[in-house]
Amino acid sequence: MKISIRKIVVCAALLGFTTVHAQTVKDAIKMTESERYEAATSAFKKLIKNGDEQGGDTWFYYGDNFLQWSMLDSAKMMFQKGADSKPSNPLNFVGLGSVSWREGSGDAAKQAFYKAISLTTTQAKELPKDKQVMVYLKIADAYMQASTKNLPDAFTNINAAMKVDPKNPEVYLSLGDYWALKNVTDVSEAIKNYEKAGEMDKTSTKAMIRLGKMWVGVQNREDGLKLFNQAIKMDSTFAPAFHARGDLLLNIGKYDRAISDYRKYLSMNDGITAREKYVAALFLAKNYTVAISEGKEIQKKDSSSIRLYRIMGYSYFENNEFPAGVEAMEKFFRKQKVKNYPPLDRKDFSYYGKLLGKTGKDSLGVEQIKIAIKMDTSYTTEGYGDMGNIYFKAKKYADAAKYYQMKIAHSAKLNPGDFGALGQSYYWNKEYLRADSAFMKITDSYPVYAPAWRGRCWEAQEAMEFEAKPGKDKIEKPEKGKPYFDLVIKNAGTDIERNKKDLIDAYVYLSRYYYLTTKNYDCTKAAALKIQELKPDHPLVKIYMEDKFVKPANADNCKWQ
Repeated sequence: MKISIRKIVVCAALLGFTTVHAQTVKDAIKMTESERYEAATSAFKKLIKNGDEQGGDTWFYYGDNFLQWSMLDSAKMMFQKGADSKPSNPLNFVGLGSVSWREGSGDAAKQAFYKAISLTTTQAKELPKDKQVMVYLKIADAYMQASTKNLPDAFTNINAAMKVDPKNPEVYLSLGDYWALKNVTDVSEAIKNYEKAGEMDKTSTKAMIRLGKMWVGVQNREDGLKLFNQAIKMDSTFAPAFHARGDLLLNIGKYDRAISDYRKYLSMNDGITAREKYVAALFLAKNYTVAISEGKEIQKKDSSSIRLYRIMGYSYFENNEFPAGVEAMEKFFRKQKVKNYPPLDRKDFSYYGKLLGKTGKDSLGVEQIKIAIKMDTSYTTEGYGDMGNIYFKAKKYADAAKYYQMKIAHSAKLNPGDFGALGQSYYWNKEYLRADSAFMKITDSYPVYAPAWRGRCWEAQEAMEFEAKPGKDKIEKPEKGKPYFDLVIKNAGTDIERNKKDLIDAYVYLSRYYYLTTKNYDCTKAAALKIQELKPDHPLVKIYMEDKFVKPANADNCKWQ
């Protein structure tokens, strides 16, 4: 059932989740922490208009809202205004450095951070402890949250904050973030520090969510869910808690409950960022039709979200709407190039490549898949398979076989489907003996499919060999395919409809075998009658029934059945 964005927003208003204009900087900061970026923007704008700059702090938090929202140009503008209005305030230099670091300007970032730290240390007696701590932690956060990380410098700044105020719970949250990135296989240090932050501030929903995510990451989903529930119970306006719980529910297959949480998240955060996350959730829940529908509705009102084009492109592929998917991905790439954000992902190129392949642009599609493999070597095996699929669809069977072979060579374990694809590629490339070898490996996995293809391989090989003999006409004398087509009939059993095509091919081959090779016309007629049962309009039926040898034959005398 389609749930429109408009309906969700209307329901949110009726339930009392309408945006409340912040009266203080603290209220606006809470909106940012709750990922309500649009509402926070309005609040900060109002505060600035009213002259509530708080010595440049408001400019910093205004810019930080844009930074968390990944709007780097706007963030930089606010930080610069703050630095210009109050050059002695270190926070805005932290902000400028954070933008530079995300943009890849490491030297400029470190210069700005150095200036912020210098201002902090020289004013240590005047600056409140919490502000000094904020300087160091925001620098650490910049190093940890950007795509390019600098964990040693992050750790140095967290320690500096610890020296200023070892009783500040935010320090332990940052320390937990550090250890979560530093050691992904042992999360004990991260958990210990998140627990410490929670003990120091028992109302910290941020600590609960971080700790919950850690437990989920080590497959302790029950404790993770408890913490998400606890955070929601403590603060039902903290949107990230609904998002985190939605992610967990989605991962364990509770799609309806997950979508419900994402709708709740959206009801509190009706911005474009929240909406795109809702569409992303629909995509992950494999509800592609609704994801596309909602994405279109969003784009009618606001087409600024670059990520949304990405999600739409992915969804179009999964929904078999390939031309629309190509268009969406190409818009995504164009817009991403202008903003240099969001960071490109392997899936961007793999989905784009597969979409191109589905629309007949096989060479271009393969090039995109190659880029994806270079970006993420864990995609190598799957990527070779995707390239094989593209070439197979383009009927470039030799190339398809090449990449299916490469996929098999890189696979940790045998995948019967890969040998099936390899076998068909060889078959259609008229390499029948190679095809037979591929299908031979999967007979146990596919007791009807594999023998049917082995039979076809030998049928084609025999025809090719017979036609190659000089002075011979093209009358086929089948023989080597018989044992495989016998297996098809035996293994198909009573599952006739499912195996109908393979059975027809089997009986056609056997009818020729008995007619041309053994001249057993009773069995020829028996096979013809089976073909007639399965496909009454098959041309061989009429030929056999009018044949002077087959017409008088008695199918009941056939012993092959």
